[in-house]
Amino acid sequence: MKKFLLYLVVFFSIGTIVTIFVLYNVDKYIYSLSNSETEIKTASKQNSMIALLDKKESTPKIVIPNDAKDLEYSYNNKYYTYLSDSKIYINNIKDGKNVTVIEEDNPICYCTLLYDKNLILYFTQSVKGTTSTLVLKTYNIDNEVKSSYNKFVVNNFSCIKDMHMSPVINIIYINVETKNGNKANNIIYRIDLFNSMSTVKSGLIVNKMLMLQNKDMVYYEDVNSNIYYGSQKLRAFKEDVEMIGIDENDALYFLSSKNKNKVYKVVGNKIKDTIELEDTNIVTTYTNNKGVYIIYKDYVINVTSSNPLKKIGRLSEYVKFEAIKANKMYMRTADNTLISVDIKE
Repeated sequence: MKKFLLYLVVFFSIGTIVTIFVLYNVDKYIYSLSNSETEIKTASKQNSMIALLDKKESTPKIVIPNDAKDLEYSYNNKYYTYLSDSKIYINNIKDGKNVTVIEEDNPICYCTLLYDKNLILYFTQSVKGTTSTLVLKTYNIDNEVKSSYNKFVVNNFSCIKDMHMSPVINIIYINVETKNGNKANNIIYRIDLFNSMSTVKSGLIVNKMLMLQNKDMVYYEDVNSNIYYGSQKLRAFKEDVEMIGIDENDALYFLSSKNKNKVYKVVGNKIKDTIELEDTNIVTTYTNNKGVYIIYKDYVINVTSSNPLKKIGRLSEYVKFEAIKANKMYMRTADNTLISVDIKE
């Protein structure tokens, strides 16, 4: 019996040593993601990989709640916000501590953080029968000022799928989903913060929406890969493409759908440049209205930069890409631990 117990001790000891060795190398790899010092913002005690990182730098641990929706990061890397239980939580990225919670008399059904200001836009919802009344509100994190704007009624309201605002021209576009039984419909509304609102398009299922920041125009893509601007179809391409982002100069970027080997830069509804991709094994894409990023399994590129194929950040199988704000890239582990690393453009 003693010999059997000795075998068990030796077996588990070897397993532990091997595990620590593997995680140590994972630790080293993550620290080299951006060719600069990696900053670990959060970790869970159960996550051995991140626990090892804590030995190098002791930082507060931030774990995103499982029920968090509409998670976003501020442009200046100070805050992260999310919706949970019809309330908006604003937390510090530095230490994960809560700054404030936005709660209304009516449930909050959607929120988003403006891409260039610490301004939260959100909608409250009140329901009467099959009719929902939505009210647009804003909250400025810096001065704690809350404001109310447009109110409108939607029949058979299901959810708000997307919303974009231009702080330059004070126009908002939102994509609202309605459902009647099993039949879904998307309605794109144009909202003037200081005037009125109108319907841009209805009768489609819209997968993605973007708006120009210096001109009043919205672009969107339906489930059939049709691209629209306003209420018209965009006919700039000879192949199917998917809309992937916009840069700070209002240039739009599209990825070839079939081969995923080309990115088209479009200005004024005309193709101005074509970027030939070396790697077509794309996982996803991301845009923050400043840059447009191609996310691969183990690295990221910014196709809006002067060197569009340069690897500006690295990933691994242990993390999932979240967002890029200024010089920070955010990732999440399987247990919702938040990690941020510096990137180099």
